[in-house]
Amino acid sequence: MAKNMLNMLKKNIGKYQKKQDLELRVQPRANKIRTSSKQITALLRRNNIKQAKELFVEITCDWRSINKAANDSHDLLNLSCYKEAAEEYVEALAYWSFLASVDLSIPEFVRVDTEEVISGICDFTGELVRRAITEASAENIDKIITYKKITEDIVEELTKIRLGKKMRSKYDDAERNLKKLENVIYDIKMKMIRNRSEGGAGE
Repeated sequence: MAKNMLNMLKKNIGKYQKKQDLELRVQPRANKIRTSSKQITALLRRNNIKQAKELFVEITCDWRSINKAANDSHDLLNLSCYKEAAEEYVEALAYWSFLASVDLSIPEFVRVDTEEVISGICDFTGELVRRAITEASAENIDKIITYKKITEDIVEELTKIRLGKKMRSKYDDAERNLKKLENVIYDIKMKMIRNRSEGGAGE
């Protein structure tokens, strides 16, 4: 019995060590992808789609290097550094696809788990709020209504599934973002009504 326990311990120590070694190989690239993805999002806030696309191309080699280092290891998707990089990447990709008016598509060489896809898309709604606040005006109200509709659709899809702790938090964030967009639209409409009233009073 003691021998069996020792063998089990040795076997699991070996697995653990392999995972630790994998993380050491992957972490530098994953951190670079995470940082670059944040830079892409920052560029997109300034509508710099061309430069953002160039940065996407640059980090392609980092994704390929990670896959080579992982060598199809199933542990890759469980590494926190990798999960964080994937989530930031999906958010940036969602934002870019929206601004570029193209379908959201994750390249085959990027291994992303479902949680990171859902999280990244939820985080993208925060960028729509940021954009709506920046663009808040009567001239842009149709655009902001579009942002609200996109966020509304995302929130609605999330209500159809049972959510774990992290995903529930992401859902709550998206729902709050929807409320913020509704408030932006409400404020614009109220301002439009006041402006019309003031204009009519001056006639």
